[in-house]
Amino acid sequence: MRKNVFISKLRMNIPGKALVASVALAGFSVLSAVAVPVTVQDVGMGAQEEVQMTSSTLGTHWVYAGTINLLVNGAATQGFCIDPFHWSITGPQSYNSEPLANAPKSPINGMGAATALKIEQLYSQYYSPSIGNENAAGLQIAIWELVGGSNFHLDSSPDYGASSMLTWVNTHPLASAADLIAVTGPGQDYLIPQQHVPDAGETALMLGCGLVGLFIVRSKFLRVRAAK
Repeated sequence: MRKNVFISKLRMNIPGKALVASVALAGFSVLSAVAVPVTVQDVGMGAQEEVQMTSSTLGTHWVYAGTINLLVNGAATQGFCIDPFHWSITGPQSYNSEPLANAPKSPINGMGAATALKIEQLYSQYYSPSIGNENAAGLQIAIWELVGGSNFHLDSSPDYGASSMLTWVNTHPLASAADLIAVTGPGQDYLIPQQHVPDAGETALMLGCGLVGLFIVRSKFLRVRAAK
């Protein structure tokens, strides 16, 4: 989150082929459940509006609500704040990427799967790279409302459609959902699209899983050939 005064921001039948696929899928499922180190830099706001909000840790402030321009491992992406309890920190910062349900950090200590799903549905329904200021602000406020609960309150008006967005997601439980992850670290925590991971370390781990799978397949193939 960015305070508007101090500029702080809050995927032939060869024996073992199926095994290779299962090993690779197992690698993905394990990786998606663990924290992966990334470098995150907040480089400014995108589409946004100024709103007044109160949170249990920051008190009452006028802030910018909207998209946030980020560099994640040097790659540019837009994200949203999922943490109306901390200001952002300038410069490259050491973060971890992890499942959206596991973030943000204290005082929430994980929003849970149900809230994460609603946010992914809202993002799928309302976000686009060309999103305008009012829709960006409404989507950000709706995210804060879902994550913050009683620890967050919007003090100013209008809410830029946030209440309508929340009504929509609560009445469309089977709506399509975007594939989002969280990045959590020393400043505020953000959501970003999944495609910005794996990073180099995760790719190496995935390659290791694949090599283990190939070794198992080769050993099985040699045993089958020797038995003929």
